[in-house]
Amino acid sequence: KRRDFTVNAMALGLDGTIRDPFGGQEDLMAGILRCVGEPDRRFDEDALRILRALRFSAVLGFSIEEKTAAGIHKNKELLGDIAAERIQAELFKLLCGKNALAVMRAYPDVIGVFWPEVLPMVGLDQRNHHHCYDVWEHTIHAVAAVPPEPEVRYAALLHDVGKVPTFTRDETGRGHFYGHAAASEELADVMLRRLKCSRSFRETVVRLVAWHDRNIPRTDKAVRRALGKLGERDLRRLIANLAQSPTYFSRQRELDKGEAILDKLLAEDACFSLKQLAVNGKDLTKIGLSGPAVGRMLNALLDRVVDGDVPNEREALLK
Repeated sequence: KRRDFTVNAMALGLDGTIRDPFGGQEDLMAGILRCVGEPDRRFDEDALRILRALRFSAVLGFSIEEKTAAGIHKNKELLGDIAAERIQAELFKLLCGKNALAVMRAYPDVIGVFWPEVLPMVGLDQRNHHHCYDVWEHTIHAVAAVPPEPEVRYAALLHDVGKVPTFTRDETGRGHFYGHAAASEELADVMLRRLKCSRSFRETVVRLVAWHDRNIPRTDKAVRRALGKLGERDLRRLIANLAQSPTYFSRQRELDKGEAILDKLLAEDACFSLKQLAVNGKDLTKIGLSGPAVGRMLNALLDRVVDGDVPNEREALLK
């Protein structure tokens, strides 16, 4: 009687008999999430059940029964007493679910309990011909369009959170979001810290958010520089994100060209990071450099190699 949902309130007896006092089998077959008894009591017992309902709906594609849905909206503030780590674990799974778009469209108020920054995004008309959706609708479409990897979907969810504080309108009424990428980067860092996300996860997501609005020229030099800043995995993630953005649909050919350059550079074992450089700190110490000058010189040498001014060869670099 104190289980969360009917589909979880069944048991198999030792004699092989299924005990199902609340119609869990019927709800399971129909794909319905329904609280056992009164939703208010179930959510008061453990408010995390609110997010579990959304997670089950997103991952399994189940619909949430009307009284249960009303109970979720009514009791959402109870999530304020739940540990950040528990919320984080549910949100990870929710965002990667096949039905994440529909869940986020129906329950932004729930997400807003621990991330109030998303609430002003709902209904914010972008007043720009590049966007056919408001900021929240654009965001959830972006989440659903990218691969179901936590870092990528979190980046998609947070990439435009900075549009709220940077929104302006010109004399014609057209909307602008100057500096929104930097604002989104700052907010994403704060929001991920609030959920106690790991440092490596947070830094990856924030880096993707920071780069989402940058135009990387389709040249060997530019792609090498992006590789040095992001690494192969995150650069590919960034290209995948851009490919799904309505703003970039017309530039798919350019994105394909960028990925082709990336593949070529990797096949050639091109140098784009300090660890690939043909010299290291010990080499520079031997020729008289010391202290911070070593690091500065290594970075300067890497810049010359990336720019194509000097080959990544030990003798050429030392000279």
